[in-house]
Amino acid sequence: MIEKVRLRYFKQFENHTFELKDVVVLAGRNNAGKTTLLQAIATWHFAFREWEKRKKTSSAKPKPKVPLTRKEFLAVPVQAFKLLWTDTLTALRRDEEEGKEAGAPRIMEITVEGKTEKGKSWDHTMEFHHAGSELIYANPKDPNTSPAVSGVVYIPAFSGIEIEEKVHTREYQEWLIGQGKPGDIIRNLLAETSRTATAWKALSADVEKLFQYRLLKPQYEGLPFIVCEYLPGIPKGQGFGGYPRLDIANAGSGFLQTLLLLAFFYARPSTVVLIDEPDAHLHVSLQKQIYDHLRRIASKRRCQMVVATHSEVVIDNTDPNKIVSFIGKPHLLVRNAQRDAVREALKRLTSKDLALGEHGTVLYVENHSDFSILRAWANVLDHRLLTWFSDPYYHPVKARDPKAAEDHFFALRAVHPHMAGVILLDGDTNDVKARKAELKELRWQCCEIENYLVHPRVLERFVGEKAGPFFASAARNALQRVLPIDVMEDPGGHSNYMQRTPATKSILPEVFSAASLETGKMEYYQIAESMRPNEIHPEVKEKLDAIADHFGV
Repeated sequence: MIEKVRLRYFKQFENHTFELKDVVVLAGRNNAGKTTLLQAIATWHFAFREWEKRKKTSSAKPKPKVPLTRKEFLAVPVQAFKLLWTDTLTALRRDEEEGKEAGAPRIMEITVEGKTEKGKSWDHTMEFHHAGSELIYANPKDPNTSPAVSGVVYIPAFSGIEIEEKVHTREYQEWLIGQGKPGDIIRNLLAETSRTATAWKALSADVEKLFQYRLLKPQYEGLPFIVCEYLPGIPKGQGFGGYPRLDIANAGSGFLQTLLLLAFFYARPSTVVLIDEPDAHLHVSLQKQIYDHLRRIASKRRCQMVVATHSEVVIDNTDPNKIVSFIGKPHLLVRNAQRDAVREALKRLTSKDLALGEHGTVLYVENHSDFSILRAWANVLDHRLLTWFSDPYYHPVKARDPKAAEDHFFALRAVHPHMAGVILLDGDTNDVKARKAELKELRWQCCEIENYLVHPRVLERFVGEKAGPFFASAARNALQRVLPIDVMEDPGGHSNYMQRTPATKSILPEVFSAASLETGKMEYYQIAESMRPNEIHPEVKEKLDAIADHFGV
């Protein structure tokens, strides 16, 4: 069993160690490195096997490096060997390794550690030397060590099945897998399994249990191709029960993907099975059932299963200490809360969130308009929060649903544990409370942020600059009609009217309509930009101060 993998200069991992267990789930978004780890293990095993195979024909001591051409490299598809090296650099940079000069060869290393079935520890490192786009050399770092792994199978995401399939040698099967075509050998695996009566009986029973199909024994004697068929049902008694014989190529992709995985377990027992996204073609309702079944079969066939996925179902049904999270720097989880955070991160965070989360702070507002108004006020006041606004991270969230912001913030903290967050709620959400203290809650006293734009002198001046004095007068008349006297005389006070009346529905549209000025909500920040410092409500500065304090600005 593999327990630890250390990568040195392999693809995106310049130097990283992964802790693994008997059943391992690699959880993370696309391009996070899950597949890279699977490919590294496959590369390590392929290189060692080739070295061991060829050392028998060599009398040199110590045993020489094994040359591997790109065409015979079966571990993973690669257009040029430099693509296996971190940043595609095959020579050392200045001061990259102590005691070595810039330009010296960058030796890629893949180290795998594990335990035998009797509990004895072992470790083994393969070194790789770049010799050109078409050639690399591989050798064990210590030729006297050997891994206690009988086999490693890398199964990339299922991408389809050939209409016809000939009998292939094991080596050619591995080449097809390395080219990302595992579906092209599914009939070979079924034929191989069918040669062992107990294995075929068990595989057939699995198919009936999971899909209610009857799998027919492969036929190939005297035929140029392997014929694999199934019945779309389970007949009673002998015969086919009236069901048509269908070639497996007619079945759905979810069935074929599961059949492929089961065939690997039965045809290649006692191996390390590296599975890339086994849930990709499965309906959510089937994912748990099939994942649990695969784990049981893997245990019976003495296989170690390493699964790369971003399925919430698979993550939820795996103990946290068997999950390697690729959210942020890859790490083994410990607690259920960490697993929940990873699940939320996969469900809620975009690539943009992950990148902007590096800032360490996030502001939750209702929409982009609210954010633009805040930034305009900060600029007019020359507020210290302007440094944050120069490179901000904010996330729109429905004002009456702080739970959405809390869940998003919880997911962010799975990646950035020390993230600081503020949610700014409208005043008409007094019946809604944030639940988590980690997310600082601020709330406007007025109905909504746009209410703080309602200042008679400001609006009259804004309309006048846009449309002229006549329309400015019309705007003033409209304000006198809709606003109480206390608001007209003291727009900086806290009027009950402003606390319960939304400006975006009952005030600003009336003003702009009377002035024949088409100004939509997304343009309201221009009103804030036209304000003078003494015209901005005192509460605005209080909110900007509170955000800046929490963000440490």
